[in-house]
Amino acid sequence: MQSPTTLDRVLRRGTARGTGAERPYHALVWGPGEPRTLRDDLVPGGAWVLTGVSDPSPLVFFAHFADPQIVDVQSPGRFEFFEMLNGRPGSNLFYPAARPQETLAPHALSAFVRTLNRLRESPDTGSRLAVAISAGDNVDNAQLNELGWFVALVGGGEVDRRSRGAPYEGVQDPSWNDRTHWHPDGAPDRYRELWGFPERPGLLAEALRPFSAEALALPWLSCFGNHDGLILGNSLPTLAYRDLVVGDRKPVALPPKFDAVEHASELRTAPERFLGGPARYVAADAARRIVGRREFVEAHLNAPGRPAGHGYSSASPRQGTTYCVHDIDSGRVPIRFVLLDTTNMDGFYEGSIGRRQLSWLEERLAEVSHRHLDVGGRLVEQSGVCDHLIVLLSHHPLEDLVNARVDQHGLEDDQPRALAAEVEALLHRFPNVVLWLNGHRHVNHVWPRPDPTARTAGFWEVSTAAVTDWPCQVRLLELVANGDDSLSILSTMVDADVPADPGEATGLARLAAVHRELAANDPFGGLASFREGGPKDRNVILPMPTPFSIP
Repeated sequence: MQSPTTLDRVLRRGTARGTGAERPYHALVWGPGEPRTLRDDLVPGGAWVLTGVSDPSPLVFFAHFADPQIVDVQSPGRFEFFEMLNGRPGSNLFYPAARPQETLAPHALSAFVRTLNRLRESPDTGSRLAVAISAGDNVDNAQLNELGWFVALVGGGEVDRRSRGAPYEGVQDPSWNDRTHWHPDGAPDRYRELWGFPERPGLLAEALRPFSAEALALPWLSCFGNHDGLILGNSLPTLAYRDLVVGDRKPVALPPKFDAVEHASELRTAPERFLGGPARYVAADAARRIVGRREFVEAHLNAPGRPAGHGYSSASPRQGTTYCVHDIDSGRVPIRFVLLDTTNMDGFYEGSIGRRQLSWLEERLAEVSHRHLDVGGRLVEQSGVCDHLIVLLSHHPLEDLVNARVDQHGLEDDQPRALAAEVEALLHRFPNVVLWLNGHRHVNHVWPRPDPTARTAGFWEVSTAAVTDWPCQVRLLELVANGDDSLSILSTMVDADVPADPGEATGLARLAAVHRELAANDPFGGLASFREGGPKDRNVILPMPTPFSIP
């Protein structure tokens, strides 16, 4: 059976299931689907492109997901107590540090794998999915065990998140006597008192129960995000922190008389200072060791499924690079996917691109562009070059490429860094670049990126919301030829194909449905937030002129 998309049905706020002092807790229900919105930003006055969209000719159809943030909820290296700072001026660096639904993050991602496996064809052209690509932040805290779980969830395999077989040992356990976090087994907490969250006895034990994950039945690739390499997606993994994370002492509060906001600048360089407060003992686990780019690539090289290495080659770990290309021959015109690494391993959660990578990017664009502009704006024409349509993928969007940080104790070896203006100027020299996909912000958003000099048509930039946070969606994208001198990018949002009401599901599907309902009611990022985007950011038609003749 073909899985439905948001063209068919959309999740909406349902009836109140619980009452809190500030707001109620709501069920989710299915409502009517959302039609596509035409965005003609790159073809001003271009109503002419609509004539071809009614009968699109397929070029490539693929799936994009972002920020699953598979998390070790029992790790001694977490900072859940930062949630106590939420709302304090100057504290935005510290959260989100915990989410009410995070123990169920693996079940949410696994549900999307099953949904994509059942989504047999494009809702527009009947094309089969060619590839699925993650925008990064595949894990939450750069831990080896988290990386192994992500690979098993996408590639198929056993997922066991118990630490050496221990039961749940974390802040959501009622015995921890912590009112900051939601306690599904029943204990006083602000989620129940302020926001009407329910009791779900036994949920934590069920969430940690090992399960066998279904493998994604199509090729998959993934980008490297800031949470894949940095602590809390922000901080350097110092030696002291590396020792702490594999130990048996899990901090539950800040050190006495330690003002985190006043010491905020130290979080990036000395995260262990924030973990010196009162603690509880948990099972130590050597599999929690911190990993970086090399281990990230090695995990992909060893992962099952297609393509071999999932975009990376055997040279990638030796070179310490987490950027690559993946070409697809669609039959009419080849497509080049370029995966970038926008994480600055000298710290900070925002992104940038190193000089070596920028030169590599220019070479990869030039080798599949028959015509482009050189750095001086002069036209370059290369004979014998096969034109590809180019799709860029990265974790950070263009506007977040602002991180020029250099730290002598950091882990970044590709310095200095190129920021947004320089990267965008490079891309505008290559008209074959038609789309840039990313995540990081946990928001659905679409930006037109016209060339300010009008030398090329520009490209579309599309950011997909997080799997881990509401609206917990995946995006389908299809490049189609319109039968004239234009092409269109068709975007379709997809919800995990599990019931809106967890009570109507069983097993893994029920846990994924609980995850989504909890995310929808998260007071800091749920239904009342901006994360869904608007109609112009979800199911859209994004037309633009073709950069070369498409047969």
